[in-house]
Amino acid sequence: MSTLFALVSVFVTASLTYLFTRSHENKKHLRLLQTEAYADYLRCVAEAAHINLQTDEANLFARAADAKTRICLYGSTDVVTLLAAFERAGGATGDERQRKAFVSLVTAMRCKSKVNSADLNAILFGGDT
Repeated sequence: MSTLFALVSVFVTASLTYLFTRSHENKKHLRLLQTEAYADYLRCVAEAAHINLQTDEANLFARAADAKTRICLYGSTDVVTLLAAFERAGGATGDERQRKAFVSLVTAMRCKSKVNSADLNAILFGGDT
C-alpha cells in the first residue's frame, strides 16, 4: 500500500511540476511577445516624429501596422484601450493632447513598473513640456 502511495505521490508531483512549468513558460512567452510588440510600436512612433525626405514612409507605416496588430493580439486590455485613445487623438505626438495620450500608453505598457508621468513626459519630449 505504501509503495502505491509513493508511486501516486511521484506521479502527482511530476504532473504538477510539468503543469506549473508549462504555465510559467507560456506566461513568459506571452510577456516576450507583448514587450516586442510594444517596443516595435514605440520605435515606429519615434521614427514618425522624425520623418524626413530619406524616410521610407511606406515601410514605417507597415511596421507600425504590424506592431499595432500584435498589440491587439497580445497586449493587455489597458494597453489596447489606451492605444485606441492615442490613435483617436491622431497617433502622433504633435500637440499636448496627443502627448498626454502617448505618455498614458507608455505608462500602461510598463505594467506594474509605474513611473511618474511627468518624468516620462520629460524623457520622451524633453524639458517640462
